[in-house]
Amino acid sequence: MQIFWQGYSSIRIETKVGEIACTVMTDPFENEASIRFPRATEPDILVLSNQDSKKFNVSGVAGKPFVISDPGEYEVRGVFVTGIQDPTADEGKQRPLVYRIDAEDIGIAFLGGLQRELTNDEIEDLGNIDILILPVGGGDALEAKMATKMISAVEPRIVIPVNYHISGIKNELGTVDQFCTAMGVCKRQDVNKLKISKKDLPADDILVMVIERS
Repeated sequence: MQIFWQGYSSIRIETKVGEIACTVMTDPFENEASIRFPRATEPDILVLSNQDSKKFNVSGVAGKPFVISDPGEYEVRGVFVTGIQDPTADEGKQRPLVYRIDAEDIGIAFLGGLQRELTNDEIEDLGNIDILILPVGGGDALEAKMATKMISAVEPRIVIPVNYHISGIKNELGTVDQFCTAMGVCKRQDVNKLKISKKDLPADDILVMVIERS
């Protein structure tokens, strides 16, 4: 499995189950002067962290992916996606979702649009998580201190921070360094992509993988 960060809360996961390859993409964003959404990849699955698809640049995604923006269980090309929504939220309103993605025997949680603490039901529904992808820069999503609380609640082996400040982003966001400071103990690696298999997951300390924008 390979995981790439494309900017904001947009992640690309490339996985292969037997001879079947599958690409999962999250939260495509509108182009800006210095940060543009990559059109080269044609994902098989497009996961949106809010039911309001107008928040995302869906038309900028190449190909014809299977779009997931509602709660429920889905399976596409050997990849399983579970959309989870806070049951206490007001009915009829467009609401953020959190996701569990299962591929290659690795459980991934994606909290791209989360603005609050996870409920106990959501934590239970996520189950055992190997890789946690969550916003850390604030704005319209989690800021650093709240993100660290979510890490303690989920207890992943690897954390991938997203939605933080980089050069060219117009939104005022916190930095990944500020997030690491909030964590206190931050065992960090900076990479251009994360290539991982089940056997490579760390056994003890939580590893923070900071992925350069692809």
